[in-house]
Amino acid sequence: MTEREFFVGADVPRVPRETLERLRAYGACVAGDAMRGFNVMDSRIRALGAEDCVCGCAVTVRLRPGDNLLLHKAIEIARPGDILVLDTGGSYRHAVVGGMMSAAAFGKGIGGLVIDGAVRDIEDLRQNGYPVFATAVVPGTGDSEGPGQLNRPISCGGVPVLPGDIVVADGNGVTVVPRDCLELVLERCEARVQAEKKRMAEIRQGQVTAAGILAKLEKAGY
Repeated sequence: MTEREFFVGADVPRVPRETLERLRAYGACVAGDAMRGFNVMDSRIRALGAEDCVCGCAVTVRLRPGDNLLLHKAIEIARPGDILVLDTGGSYRHAVVGGMMSAAAFGKGIGGLVIDGAVRDIEDLRQNGYPVFATAVVPGTGDSEGPGQLNRPISCGGVPVLPGDIVVADGNGVTVVPRDCLELVLERCEARVQAEKKRMAEIRQGQVTAAGILAKLEKAGY
């Protein structure tokens, strides 16, 4: 097997931790609302361990179905706080991550694992509070032979993910913010939060339905 078959890209650009903390405070729902629902992974990708919000830069991994060799390399090169995002080629019969790999990854300080694929040793993930988001849980494991792709564009949960994109994941699911849209998304997140605060105040004052919704209903004849 030649080195070219592994398609290893350059290291990812990182976003300052202070900026990531700003986005993390909004969570996956508000970040998704800020992009009008774009880049929200589908419901198959769900929290299997901790549900607290994590936010970090994506290190992308594309694996051959049933194989996890390049994931070992991704753990080696990842920096604390990075989110490893895995495309397994639609393979849900073999776990690519288990208790030992999770211990290695989170022991190094990675921010989370997002896997369009299967994991196992679910009790370890839950007991240790690891932020792992995945599609399936199965008892079987696969190979570690390769090839694979590292820090190349992938698809995960129906969303394109580029190396260095920002991942926001919590108990609601996973949202991906393209790196070149980050500042705009942060602005829209704040606007969304302020609008929700205003609407909640209206609800507490007895205005059950928002004025904009009432206008739409009236226009429809209701």
